[in-house]
Amino acid sequence: MSMTAAEQAALQWIETHERDLVALLQRLVAVPSVVGSEGPCQADVAEIMRGCCDAVDVWEPDPAWLDRHPAYFHPGTSFAGRPNVVGSVRGRGRGRSLILNAHVDVVDPGPVEAWTHGPWSGAVAGGKLYGRGAVDDKAGLAAMLFAARCLRALGRAPDGDVILESVVDEEWGGGGTLATLQRGYRADAAIVFEPSGLDLCPASRGGQAFRVTVEGKGAHPIRSYEGVSALEKAIPVLAGLRRLEADRQVRLRTPLFARYPIFAPIVVGKIAADRIPSKVPETCVLEGLMGYAPIETYEEARADLEACVAAVAAEDPWLRARPPRVEWLGLNKEGAETPVAHPFVQLASAAVGDATGRPPVLAGFPAGCDLPYLARHAGIPSIVGGPGNCTVAHGSDEHVPGDEIVAAAKVLVLVVCRWCGVGGA
Repeated sequence: MSMTAAEQAALQWIETHERDLVALLQRLVAVPSVVGSEGPCQADVAEIMRGCCDAVDVWEPDPAWLDRHPAYFHPGTSFAGRPNVVGSVRGRGRGRSLILNAHVDVVDPGPVEAWTHGPWSGAVAGGKLYGRGAVDDKAGLAAMLFAARCLRALGRAPDGDVILESVVDEEWGGGGTLATLQRGYRADAAIVFEPSGLDLCPASRGGQAFRVTVEGKGAHPIRSYEGVSALEKAIPVLAGLRRLEADRQVRLRTPLFARYPIFAPIVVGKIAADRIPSKVPETCVLEGLMGYAPIETYEEARADLEACVAAVAAEDPWLRARPPRVEWLGLNKEGAETPVAHPFVQLASAAVGDATGRPPVLAGFPAGCDLPYLARHAGIPSIVGGPGNCTVAHGSDEHVPGDEIVAAAKVLVLVVCRWCGVGGA
C-alpha cells in the first residue's frame, strides 16, 4: 500500500541509524540476564526507555497473586531483584492502543568454550550478531525500543498509547507478562516478540511437562526370572505416546500449522530406571513435554495423554493391575489464536510486506510463549513475530541476522503509524 510522509520518514530514519540499532542490541546482549537474574539488564532497559518513553514503570511481580492465577503453573517462584519494566508512550487520545511485549530473560549459555564468540560478546560476523539472547528475545526488545526512539527523534506523537513491556520469567513460568495484567496494562492489540523470521503468527501452540511412572518388580540377577522389568514395561507406553502424537497431528491441526510435520510434539526427553544396573529395575520414569493445539485447553490435552497411558495399561495384565502414574509438572504454557481475518492481523501483515518488500507469511508459532496471557486471558487480539530463527535459540552460537533486526524495526514503526495513528510533535 502507499505510504504516508510520516511512514516514509520513519523508515528513512531507521535506515540512516542502522548502526545505532545494532549497537543497542549489543548493549542488551552484553548484560547477562539468565532466568532468575534479570535485574541488571532490566536496569539498563529502564534507562533506555527513559529516553524514548513518557513514563517508565519498574516493579517486581507479586508471587502471591501469581500463585492464585489459573494460568500460572510454577508456584513458589521468587521475583526478588527481578523487576518488570514497562515504558509508556502516551497517545493524544484519539487512536487505538498497542502493547509491544518482549522478554529479557534468557537461558543459561552453557560452557563458554562451546561458543565461537563469547555468549555475552554481541560479536558481529558474517552479517549476524552473536550472543545468548541475541535472537531470543533481545532482538525483538531492541527493535521495539528503537521504533519508539525513532518516533521520538522525529517528533511524532502517536494518537493511541504505545506500551513497551520488557518482562521477566518467560522462559519458564510466564509470570512477568501475567504481572503486567495485574498492573492494569491493556491495549486494543499486542505484538509478542519471538523469533519467527518475520513471519506473523496469530496463533501459538501450548506445551506442558509430564511424568509417567511405571512400576515393575525388582530382582537380583541370580533370580532375574522372578522380576518384572519396569523398563521393559515402559516400552509399550512409549509406543503408545508415539501413536497418540501421530493421531493428534491429524485431529487437531489447523491451517496455520500446515507447514509443520509435527506441530504438537510429544517428546520424552528423559528415561530413568533404578540406579543399580545389575538389577531388574523396580521403577521406570519417563519425563517429557506434550505440545497441544491453540484450540485445546490444557485439561483436554492432559485427558488425551492420560487416556492413552490407561489404554496401553489395559492391554497388559501386569500394568492393568498396577496402572502407570501420570503427573503434570510445573512447566505449562497454554496456546491461543487470534482470527486471521482480524483487522490487526491484516494490518500487521500488510506492514511486513511494505517494510520488507516480500509477501507476508501467516503461520502458527510452533512453541509455547506469552501470547496466551494476552490473547486468552485478557482478550487482547495478539500476534507473535520477530527477527531471527527460533531453532538457533538456546544453543551455543545463538545469533540473529542484522538485516532482520532492521526490518523488524521498520515493520514496527509502520504498525504503530497505521494502528495507533501518528501525528506531529
